[in-house]
Amino acid sequence: MNALSGCVASLTLSTETLQSTIDNLSAAVEDYPRVCKILSSNRHFELISAKEITTAQTLLSTTIQPETDRLLRETEKAVHKLALKERKLIADAELLETRIANSLKNKSSSSASEVLQMKVEDEYEDEQDDGEEDAKEEARNEETLRKLRAQRQRLAYAVERLELEKRQKEMLVKKSLSYNI
Repeated sequence: MNALSGCVASLTLSTETLQSTIDNLSAAVEDYPRVCKILSSNRHFELISAKEITTAQTLLSTTIQPETDRLLRETEKAVHKLALKERKLIADAELLETRIANSLKNKSSSSASEVLQMKVEDEYEDEQDDGEEDAKEEARNEETLRKLRAQRQRLAYAVERLELEKRQKEMLVKKSLSYNI
């Protein structure tokens, strides 16, 4: 029996070893589906052919290009309008400067004529002996002088206005020519 009990003990030990091996193997294999999933390579990025990229670029370009061209044309028109407006304002400023200069000249010439007129009046007072006829003639001359000054101012204003209109028409012609190009 001794021999039989040694065999039983050896068989029990072998069974226990086999059981622990099965348990270890089960534990190792139990995680196998998850490890397979982790180790499997997933395709995260799809590769696109050069032809597909070129087609997409062409499509994008054809949809965007007309809109950018339209926006560029509108921008150029707006810039052109602003340039014309700037030129018009400059012309108006020059016209106003000319008017101011003319009015200053007229004032200085009128002040010189006033001095001359005062001298004439002084002489007139000294020469009252010449009679009323000279006084009437001088009054007529003064009236004529005032009328001529007023006419000269009206004509200067009309010339300035016509020059301004000429500049504005030139700008309009340039504008229409630039739009036709």
